[in-house]
Amino acid sequence: MTLEEMLKRIQKLENELAEEKRKHYETNKKLNEVLMQLSIYQEKYGIERIKQIIPKSEKIDKLDNTINEVEETIKEEKKKKSTNKGKKYKKSKFDYESHVSETRYIDTNEEICEKCGEKLVYASQQIRYVVEVCPAKVKVIKLIKRSKKCPKCNYTDGKLYYPIVNEVFNGSILTPSLSSFIMYHKYELGIPFHHLASHLTNSVGFEISKQNLANYMAKTAQTLEPIYEKMKSDLLNNEEKVLFCDETTLVVSKKDEINKDRKKSYVFVYTSSFYSKNQIRIYDFHESRKVDQISMWLSSFNGVIHCDDYSGYDVLKKQNKNIKLQRCWAHVRRRFADIVKSLNESQKKDSYAFKILQEIGKLFILEAKYKKQKKNPISILQSRKLDMPPIIENIKKLIFEANAIKGSALDNAINYAKGCFNDLFTFMENGYVELTNNVCERAVKPFVVQRKVFQTSGSYAGARYTSKLFSIIQTCRINNINVEKYIEYVLNNINNKNLTIDDLTPYSSHILKAIK
Repeated sequence: MTLEEMLKRIQKLENELAEEKRKHYETNKKLNEVLMQLSIYQEKYGIERIKQIIPKSEKIDKLDNTINEVEETIKEEKKKKSTNKGKKYKKSKFDYESHVSETRYIDTNEEICEKCGEKLVYASQQIRYVVEVCPAKVKVIKLIKRSKKCPKCNYTDGKLYYPIVNEVFNGSILTPSLSSFIMYHKYELGIPFHHLASHLTNSVGFEISKQNLANYMAKTAQTLEPIYEKMKSDLLNNEEKVLFCDETTLVVSKKDEINKDRKKSYVFVYTSSFYSKNQIRIYDFHESRKVDQISMWLSSFNGVIHCDDYSGYDVLKKQNKNIKLQRCWAHVRRRFADIVKSLNESQKKDSYAFKILQEIGKLFILEAKYKKQKKNPISILQSRKLDMPPIIENIKKLIFEANAIKGSALDNAINYAKGCFNDLFTFMENGYVELTNNVCERAVKPFVVQRKVFQTSGSYAGARYTSKLFSIIQTCRINNINVEKYIEYVLNNINNKNLTIDDLTPYSSHILKAIK
């Protein structure tokens, strides 16, 4: 094969890949729109579910307003223990034995004594209880772990044979189904732990405290940590070398000594492009908005970051020369649109803001046209280079030759555009890059909805647990994976040696087959 033939072959493969990415874009965009509509109905459904669980006599403004009570309740439990020194530990009054609906025996597979060859007999047994959740009911299962011994060998010299138990929450009543149930009701429906505990106790008949529910979610978050880290790695190394970033505030009610005067903390949100086969959302909590909070996470990234005008991204670009920024054109356009909205039809003709808005609008019209024509990223880039340079030149001229009154709305809009102007045209170098950061702003919305219900987080540790669990939940949702089924399946299989972490991510082909 000649060099020319090889180059043609490479070009053909690149075009085929770009066409495949275009199909991913259309599918993921449609799915995202459907899921957004579905989330509206689910929000209404969730409100009705909450009404069933929360007593009618209790007003909404009296609800526990923490998004995650994990760390808070753990600290409460420690305080209680420390103030009750010398007192006997009070066991749970709940009678597990009377609620047992199934008994399972856990036996060792060994049948013959390895010392003398005699058939083993049962030596002892340990009894404990676990709780599983079935639809509309809680089932208590009695586990009897039985050991075996050789009747012929001397007891002191002989060996006891114990069954090997591969449980993710060994020694606890917590099971994958119970964890999945709590996680869904807490982070999907937004039900506080103390109301969920009350519901389980009064309606289902299973006595459990909010402290235990919090502890169980802490255990679940720690168990799912490898999947969260794998999702971050996959997003960082996506094929398109494009990711979208945004951030939103979160107030922490219980602060440590170092952060006692801090009013706001932040949740940074990162999401993949619609062109990406693996749809991923990462929610990353940090105490502050300082650039060092995000630089560690993106220190090895090589590609384009879609973002707003936050100056921290400029510092990040200086620290990592492999990073390029694409500032959001929607943010620029909005400032001029707000000015035009206040004008009548006759005033618009002479409005400088209207002229700029018209030119910016041409970029969006062309971009919509390319998508409608079903152009792949390579074709889109070629069309942009052909159609957009005159428009960009007009925008540049209007922005930098403007003579706006200092302090006016037009002056503020122009200064905003000037401040991020150099990073507004990265889309002219890469067909996978969008004009706006709307993809990530959509990803922020589910967290903002939750924050409206629970205005604060109990602690920094609780916020971290929340962001990790929320990342997994939202990644399930944008991949159209049932959250409860996924969590239960993963917890049941996370120690399965035949499966890798790659197999257990919400977007893996294995999960798509395992959870229908």
